[in-house]
Amino acid sequence: MNHTEFFAALKQGNVGGCYLFEGEEEYTKRSALKALREKIAGGDFAMMNDARLIDPAPDALIAAAETLPFMSDRRFIEVRDSAMLTAGKAKDYDEDSAVKELDAYLDRLPDTAVIVFFVRGKADGRKKLYQALKKKAQIVSFDPLDDKELARWIAATLKKEGKKISLSACQRLWFSAGRDLTMLSNELGKLAAYAGEREEVTEEDIAAVCVQSTEYKVYDMADTLLSGQGAKALRMQEALLRDGEERLMLLSLLGRQCRQLSYAKAMAAAGSQPGEITGKMGLPGFVVRKLLDTARAYSQDQLNEMSRLCLDTEYLVKSGQLMDAGSLEKVMLQILSMREANQYGV
Repeated sequence: MNHTEFFAALKQGNVGGCYLFEGEEEYTKRSALKALREKIAGGDFAMMNDARLIDPAPDALIAAAETLPFMSDRRFIEVRDSAMLTAGKAKDYDEDSAVKELDAYLDRLPDTAVIVFFVRGKADGRKKLYQALKKKAQIVSFDPLDDKELARWIAATLKKEGKKISLSACQRLWFSAGRDLTMLSNELGKLAAYAGEREEVTEEDIAAVCVQSTEYKVYDMADTLLSGQGAKALRMQEALLRDGEERLMLLSLLGRQCRQLSYAKAMAAAGSQPGEITGKMGLPGFVVRKLLDTARAYSQDQLNEMSRLCLDTEYLVKSGQLMDAGSLEKVMLQILSMREANQYGV
């Protein structure tokens, strides 16, 4: 099941005996763990009914599950970093025999215990315990939120602060700050405080106070370059390199932006409207509008040439035929020369 199905079942009071929580969205995963813990081991005697184990041997896990709850119907057992579900190797027990023991025990797991195997990221699906849990537990996958889910989450989080936000502002927020919910939670707190008495959080607020992801900084650098502000773009590129970013990574992202410009211009020339282009490219509407505006300064052939230039340069660097130092700067200057040629009719 996914996180939405899990929360819906929990709200209805449907709680299983054994779970595996896995997936890349750690914030939602932690929220689900907290909600389930409060459901099972909440109240005055919470500490008495809450066991937290790190890569336990089977006898330790079974002992925790067999312990009767105190003044409650069930005990909550959280299992973290089990080597039986990750790429690591168990230190204190034999994994094969441990899996057999747990596999047999899960068939007689008492109603007084709820076990949650909590894995950072994805569990190793090749492991024998994972195969056993597929049959005897509820596996909950916590994948990154899609655009609609993310917009709803941002709006709901701000609503708790008495604020509201438009869809376009939501898109600008996750495009600039990234989609990690832990990071976004911090940024939303800053935005609510910055807005003060105002009810609505605006795009201007986001630009003023929110952090910018590396990917957004590269996007901003490329946009500055492609808009003809060469000196500023080169300063931004130097700042990114000083911050430890790899020149080859910057070149790759610049190439991606050139390809996006080429695709957007080609679709517009074929009669596609901005909304249709937005859907096909999977980008926020304000980004597509900016791409279309920037693309007007170049011919389709030039945009295609810029894309090839980035790809060819990246290949030459990776294959050792071209030095990494200066490769990005050379591409940036060549792109600037194309725009200047258009301006002066060369």
